[in-house]
Amino acid sequence: MSNLYVGGRDLISRFGDQPLVWKADGTSLTVHQAYIPLLVSYTQEDMEAKGLRRLEDPTAPRPPVHFTALEMVVKERGCLLFGDTGSGKTSFSLDLALNLAGASVMDSRYGLAALTRTVARNAEGIRQQEKWIGPAPMPVLCRVENGQNCEEVLSTLADKGLLETNTLLIFDGLEKCSDYETFLQAAAGLLSMHSTLRVVVLADGYLCRGLSVPDAFAPFSLIGLNRQQKIDALLRHGCRVEPDIMPARPDLFVAAAVVGWTGDDDPITIVDAWLSAQSTERRVALAAAALSDGLSANPDKLIASDFARTALFPVLAARAFSMLPEHDVLARIAHAPIRWRSMIPLLTDILHKRGEQTTELARGLLELSDPWAVGALSGAALCLASVGNDDLIPSARRALVTMIEGGGVTLVLRDQAARYLAMLGDPRTLDALISVPAGRSVIGSDTHPNSQPVHVVTLSAYRISQYPVTVAAYGAFARETGRAWCSPDAVSTERANAPATDLTWYDACAYCVWLTRRWRAEGHIAPDDVVRLPTEVEWERAARGDQADVSGDVLYPWMGPWMPGRSNSGELGLNSSVAVGLCPNGRSPYGVDDMAGNIWEWTTTLWGPDMALPDFLYPYRDDGREALDADVSIRRVLRGGCFSSNRMKACCTYRGSLEPNGFWRGNGFRVVVSSSKSLLPGFGGADSV
Repeated sequence: MSNLYVGGRDLISRFGDQPLVWKADGTSLTVHQAYIPLLVSYTQEDMEAKGLRRLEDPTAPRPPVHFTALEMVVKERGCLLFGDTGSGKTSFSLDLALNLAGASVMDSRYGLAALTRTVARNAEGIRQQEKWIGPAPMPVLCRVENGQNCEEVLSTLADKGLLETNTLLIFDGLEKCSDYETFLQAAAGLLSMHSTLRVVVLADGYLCRGLSVPDAFAPFSLIGLNRQQKIDALLRHGCRVEPDIMPARPDLFVAAAVVGWTGDDDPITIVDAWLSAQSTERRVALAAAALSDGLSANPDKLIASDFARTALFPVLAARAFSMLPEHDVLARIAHAPIRWRSMIPLLTDILHKRGEQTTELARGLLELSDPWAVGALSGAALCLASVGNDDLIPSARRALVTMIEGGGVTLVLRDQAARYLAMLGDPRTLDALISVPAGRSVIGSDTHPNSQPVHVVTLSAYRISQYPVTVAAYGAFARETGRAWCSPDAVSTERANAPATDLTWYDACAYCVWLTRRWRAEGHIAPDDVVRLPTEVEWERAARGDQADVSGDVLYPWMGPWMPGRSNSGELGLNSSVAVGLCPNGRSPYGVDDMAGNIWEWTTTLWGPDMALPDFLYPYRDDGREALDADVSIRRVLRGGCFSSNRMKACCTYRGSLEPNGFWRGNGFRVVVSSSKSLLPGFGGADSV
């Protein structure tokens, strides 16, 4: 296959001198000269929090220390890396493949030594070394072509006996596969069959992030360059530019650095500065290629390069589209929405700078129906960026709510819709309460020792919030009371409808006291009602409904086996919470949302001082486990799992815990409303099954 490159000399002869980026003077830089090591969104704190770790100083905020993409490939035999346009996916695949190839042929530029680098892990300048650990595998690079049957690639490799050796398969461009979910399943099968095989897959974040990922693959997302990475790279290029005005997107950063740009991080101005040094002939050829389908067939290496595709062509296409009638623009976008997705925001910037109205363009985009939601998201973004489009805001809200509730696109895209909706004004009732009737409820499961034995409890009626408490709701409390809240979401408008996190148990309890007074004054609850945290059995009843225990089965709110797309669990690899209410098909039998994954939720129930083994064992009973004045060293129960929890934890029955003054970005809470008359709220007794 022409897009399959095997072993040392094959890879180095093909890509060793290939330009990664062109300077304005026409000279170019190779991977060896220009690659910047990439970070993923996964941090050391996230790794510790998978076990809901014991915090040495829970009150001290910790700067995130990110892992590198290389470290994730070393750690995981199956690694799936997501990145948006220009995030450096292809550069990473080439750097990895060439250096592993160089190790086998003793190349002077490429080898394992080049994979030993000190990388700035955050903007604060914490640096740690990354390196390849262990023997260098034989690299096999597949640059996927549009519509390619990637399972045939795997068959070809098997026929050549390449899967029987210490091999690393690198697939660049999962989104171009004819059926990428089927391919991932096939690759996962090979990983289980061949113990020395490794597979790393690079995928477009817009199209692929949020899809179901087989257990054999660990998914991670590439992130932009931090300030310290920019400083280090600018020194490497000998470029004296203020790092804060440089773009975080790797391809645009390198383009700006090689130009010596000293303006801002706007893609249009960076590309214009780069183009100004090109000949008229080259500019005309690039502009024509930006609108052409036959890019790869062009003999001009610059025109056919990834650098042109991600950095230059979107700007050139936007300039060309800005000269077309509006109906023509909309027709072209409707014909190929994915192709023009990254061009649309640049087009609107150009039109705004000219002072042209974009109302009809926004309206047309909102009315565009496409399976990737390019129209709805682009139209909403245009409404937010435009002045005088207030009449379109109701249309944008409707389009976004329909997109969220329809569930036809990935969870990542639904979350982007929710972020726009937060900025436009989310019309959903996010403080709704759901009634849970009194009754006997099965509690526990045999799927984890800490959840045994299965037993029955009798509960009084109560109401529980349909969604976790949001950033907007908790933010109102924090502002009114002056309570400190160490969360970046606290000042983020686009996260107003996301769950409030980075909250201690004491924060959650204080909010409940405040909300009790407010809701009583508003007549939202009765004078003798209180707002409080749920007990863990109340939480479980609201999550599982009347589902009986089935030995060996993990129970989920949707009353069936685990299914992709019904929760934000670790299988998606997002490593971040999303807005509330984005998984309506994962709703519990009582109509409660987000009870599996997304964030861990505080309960009132005590656990004990040890993380691994609870002092307060099942069956649940009146033994002091609901004491509100327990010592700060006694952990409280958390329920539901979070974005980094696998499906064994992101379920109805798994019991987690954390010190009451601990907090991180993966835990929040929801509230319960009940009568203030009960000393042990909602509990009438427990029986064995």
